[in-house]
Amino acid sequence: MTAETSTTSRPLPVSILAGPSGRSLVQDIAAGDDQRQLGLLATSDSGSQTSLEQLRVEPLAGHDPGQIRAQIAAIAAKESVDHLIIDCSANTHPIAFASLFLPDGDQGNAFSQTARLSSILFAINSKVLLDSIVNGKPAPGVTSTCILADQIECADSVVLSGEPSDRNHVQARAVVSALNPGARILDRSPQDLPPGLLDNDRSFDFETAFAGAGWRRLMAEEPVTRRDDHGVTAFMYRARRPFHPEKFWNVIQDPFPGVFRAKGFFWLATRMETVGGLNIAGSECFYSPAGQWWAAHAHDHDSDHTEIPDRLKKEWAEPFGDRRQAIAFMGIDLDPASVTTQLDDCLLTESEMKSGEQSWAALPDPFPSWSAPKHEHECDDHDCCHH
Repeated sequence: MTAETSTTSRPLPVSILAGPSGRSLVQDIAAGDDQRQLGLLATSDSGSQTSLEQLRVEPLAGHDPGQIRAQIAAIAAKESVDHLIIDCSANTHPIAFASLFLPDGDQGNAFSQTARLSSILFAINSKVLLDSIVNGKPAPGVTSTCILADQIECADSVVLSGEPSDRNHVQARAVVSALNPGARILDRSPQDLPPGLLDNDRSFDFETAFAGAGWRRLMAEEPVTRRDDHGVTAFMYRARRPFHPEKFWNVIQDPFPGVFRAKGFFWLATRMETVGGLNIAGSECFYSPAGQWWAAHAHDHDSDHTEIPDRLKKEWAEPFGDRRQAIAFMGIDLDPASVTTQLDDCLLTESEMKSGEQSWAALPDPFPSWSAPKHEHECDDHDCCHH
């Protein structure tokens, strides 16, 4: 054990490291830390090559949560490292690893005595961030801009490499701050490495991380348009009418000019039961089912709405209950009025609204077939289903 190791057994601190610059960052951290022995669970061969004595590397044991927990427990039992790092690939959401540390029953509670999550770090070059997320260009180390945005949004620390005084670097900081307002943003210049990146005493705050993404905060707050000194604009689109599916489909085939991030849920007139989830980042646009509307089943057995979460009760409006449009938008020099007009033009007209749900079912719908799980589980606000 190293000089920092206590004689009292403590849970092994574990950090998850994501981002295109993650592997170079962990090498630099290890090279500059001669007081601790670091461990790395690498997800590919390229991440396992090192000549540093301070960094012990082994391949990650597959994708099964039980196997990964067993691997971490074995490392903790050996007491051979002071801080363990899990390498998160460009195609993986860090929450997939973070969930290993949630106390989900007896197995999770026992594991919490062996290891604990210290931090989720994300590392990227400022130019790569702007090229991929803002400009929609191919960038090294980025396979999906939507996953890249998701990784930034769940991190508690973002390491941004580049020259801090450079205008593009400053704008990249503003973009990160919009995506994740609560994250520590640490500048990594060619000359300096931010101190305290792997803090053994730090603990990851799951509740703050799950609620802290910029798009989630926009949903939770009063409607307001934010614009910072660097042109980064954020606003929330809301409506209580369904989208005409063909009109909305046509709009999202060519993502909104100036938008680098949009996320939320939508209501199609042809799909009265299923919530549509929208995920836009850079040049990517994904849409998929995101659960079911409470209103689709509430009247069957909950006429007084006692089972509906309190947060949704605030959103409830008859005759359609919780069905609504709620999409957060972020962009550079974005014109919220223009985006709002585009989306308003997709809503059903007054005459279409009066024609009723049977008529809506016959509207042309180019979206692929969806299936979504029913609300037969317990979760206070159905964040598991994104709405």
